[in-house]
Amino acid sequence: MNTFLSSDLRLVKAREGIESVTPNQPLFLQYWKDQVELFEEPTIFLHEKLVKAGLSASKHTWEAGAYDLLTWFQWCQLKCIDWRDATEADRQQFGDEYEAAGSDGKTINRKLTTARRFYDFARLERWYHRDIGTSVEQRRVGNRPVDEDALAHTRSSAGHFKGTDPLHKKVGRKDAIRPLQVHQLRKLLEHIGPTIQNDGDTRAVRDRLMCDLGYIAGARLGDVATLTTLQFLSITVEPHHQLMDFPVIVEGKMKVTRKVATPGWLVLAVQAYIAGERAESEREGKKRGAKPNTGLFLGHPGSKSAGRPITRSAIQKMFALACRQCGVTEKVEVEDPETGKKHIKTKAAHSFHDLRHVCAVLTYHAEKAAGNKAPWKIVQIKLGHKSEKVTTDIYLAHVEIFGQKQGCTDIRRLLGLRE
Repeated sequence: MNTFLSSDLRLVKAREGIESVTPNQPLFLQYWKDQVELFEEPTIFLHEKLVKAGLSASKHTWEAGAYDLLTWFQWCQLKCIDWRDATEADRQQFGDEYEAAGSDGKTINRKLTTARRFYDFARLERWYHRDIGTSVEQRRVGNRPVDEDALAHTRSSAGHFKGTDPLHKKVGRKDAIRPLQVHQLRKLLEHIGPTIQNDGDTRAVRDRLMCDLGYIAGARLGDVATLTTLQFLSITVEPHHQLMDFPVIVEGKMKVTRKVATPGWLVLAVQAYIAGERAESEREGKKRGAKPNTGLFLGHPGSKSAGRPITRSAIQKMFALACRQCGVTEKVEVEDPETGKKHIKTKAAHSFHDLRHVCAVLTYHAEKAAGNKAPWKIVQIKLGHKSEKVTTDIYLAHVEIFGQKQGCTDIRRLLGLRE
């Protein structure tokens, strides 16, 4: 008798569209010595949940889902388990064996998720009646800020539920820390604009101040986007305290507050921005109906977003564009999802978050040059890490990237941005 366990499973691409199948969609076929049949359940799942669910622009997504399911079904056959009889314990063993074989956590998690989604669908279709997927833990999460979500008005104000799969493998922190090189940072900062407007350079200062907060104070993208004028207007900097650090309290990951150490000269520059460029943006925004707010960084005075707080995505786009315009780029090979042809694309070599890595490395060298025998402790405090070990584990391999320069306590001097 021909059964799931006795079949040879294969994937083919549909040449033409038929019911529940789209052209080029992967099809599951079951081969026996005397017969070939469509493996309907996974084929229908692919069509309903991947092809029709807004993911049709990427045929690679279809294929990835199909191959993930194929590996699951083949594993079931190897273990002599009919796919309808598989349990959550089997799915866990599947992930454990892939991990033991050396597969990376992300790949394993993707396979586990694809299998779970298939069984969730199969349960709704009454094809499956066991426990795969029932261990998923549901938790309520809040919505994104209104200014970052174009569809905020369509969502429940109470947030939504997100499932956490307890079988997922822990994916370790990436070691690919990429601080900008000194020459790259100089080129980028000079291109973006001045920290304070002067007779020689009257360009806007907003973008430069955001970058200064990243590489000088170690501020995260989220920190910069949510800073307020009140946090800076309450600070008084005496002329002889410009190199002294002043604490600016921000709410970081997991809503944990920390202090961002901001030097006096940068506080004064931000206060000048508030009185000048930001005030102009407020006036222009008022003409366009923008409501008064305390957000520190607003849209440029001449833009449609004048008077409105800048968003995280806008900061990322600003930084990426600046990198491309000043030549801080890299070339990557990409594949056209429609034709499958590969071509070379030029993209920004760094993201805004890399400025935080720059801050860590520069602070280390500045402290070491100043004679501090425990420079990592200062870096840890500046970045807000829980322990010094976290800091050294991330950055120890990268401290030589800027070279050894002696006698520098102001990291602007380390970069040659100040005499």
